Amino acid sequence: MTTHLEIESKFDAEPGQALPDLVGVVGVVATTASAEMVLTASYFDTESLALGSAGATLRRRTGGTDDGWHLKLSVADGERLEVHRALGRSGTPPAALTSLVRAMTRGDALVPVATLVTRRVVHELLDADGRVLVEIADDHVTGERAGTDETMTWREIEAELVDGDRALLGAVTSSLIGAGLTVARGSSKVGRVLGSAPATTAAKARRKDPAVEVLDAGRRAALRDLLTADPLLRVDRPGAASRMRAAISRVRAALAVGAEIASRPPGDPVRAELGWLDDAVAPLDRADTLPARLREAVAREPRDLVLGPVLRRLDRELAATRKAARAEVQETLDSPRYLSLLAALAPTGTGAGPEAARVRAGDLLPDLADRNARRAERRLAQLRRAQSDEERRWLLVGTRRAVDRARYAGSLHPDGSLAPDLLDEAAELLAELATVLSSQDALRAVAAQAHRAGENTFTFGRLHGLEEVRAEDVRRRLNAVRKDLKRARQP
Repeated sequence: MTTHLEIESKFDAEPGQALPDLVGVVGVVATTASAEMVLTASYFDTESLALGSAGATLRRRTGGTDDGWHLKLSVADGERLEVHRALGRSGTPPAALTSLVRAMTRGDALVPVATLVTRRVVHELLDADGRVLVEIADDHVTGERAGTDETMTWREIEAELVDGDRALLGAVTSSLIGAGLTVARGSSKVGRVLGSAPATTAAKARRKDPAVEVLDAGRRAALRDLLTADPLLRVDRPGAASRMRAAISRVRAALAVGAEIASRPPGDPVRAELGWLDDAVAPLDRADTLPARLREAVAREPRDLVLGPVLRRLDRELAATRKAARAEVQETLDSPRYLSLLAALAPTGTGAGPEAARVRAGDLLPDLADRNARRAERRLAQLRRAQSDEERRWLLVGTRRAVDRARYAGSLHPDGSLAPDLLDEAAELLAELATVLSSQDALRAVAAQAHRAGENTFTFGRLHGLEEVRAEDVRRRLNAVRKDLKRARQP
């Protein structure tokens, strides 16, 4: 099983419409064209199209140069991670790929949902050394939804980076649009056939929209964030643990804000389970960020203050920590408890009564945003007054959640966000403070191992002290942000 990051732009074109000459575009000195290839792909999804709604596609394709099973996962706008598996003899999706989308399917069967036949000609854009910078795929597509006799045809142009950079892709995009092509209506061909496409973000509300509908849409968007992060975490994509934790925070905030207008007692067990999930992923997130941070800290030190095999000890201990954290995450994602949590998150209603359902967004959401901003401000004040490291650590968790909740509440309505820049800055500073504390924990643990091995621990102690200086600076800046946030709230 191999992975490949696709960075591409897609365009619609009319039959017979000529492609522009791209020689001379940012380093392109020549082009080549392949013979026409015929690609036949069967796409699989659940009956409810769970993969498509989360921005994923799974296909079995023959023809061309990359026969096989392809699972494509959403990474960012214009970026997808392709996981490739050899074709094999079976027409059933391989377990190695279905296991990656378990959070999306939650046990539902993957069945054929569409067949696409593509006649493709590939144009390669070359630099002076003959390197392929960009591939332009000119596709004439015929698609048929499973169980129907109806077909649709269209022409699509894909421009995918190979050895070029984003500036080149942007220039190629401009040239193609200038030649009359239009940006494709969807990110995937099968989505066009099935008439579905994932909504990547919750749309901004209008003041007259029902507030409950806005909150429900926000919750669905937050859950999509979690479902798209899950397979990236399973394949150990760099940054996936951080992305998963951000999605968990967003889902938790969506539930908390929704509960404010619903008849729901405090102590939501689903939010508690999200806390359990975050606790399971957090060690891997820290293990991914700390090595580079601590290595840079060592590199900044004068040579005469780096005593003993500091980097070797750091690398050894942090690698062992990451291995254990990775194993814990994998066990968590495969656990029945996690699947039960996903099932509990599936219902999309806020549980608000009929009276709340009639309230307009413009009448409710600004008040929700202001209320949550006040709560965040109070939490920041409590954190400032903490008298011990233990108390600060305990309050830090709740403060981060309060700030995330305030940011989320403010994001739902264009008139509802109070001082969004200040809340964003507070969130960044709280994340930095958490990283400083994690660094200190790691340094103490590594120093203990070095001491047991008879190594000099001076440098670890010095680095620990420098992190404390950074922590004090972060707390000072946080207090300044808190004061600004309080002033912003005053009439």
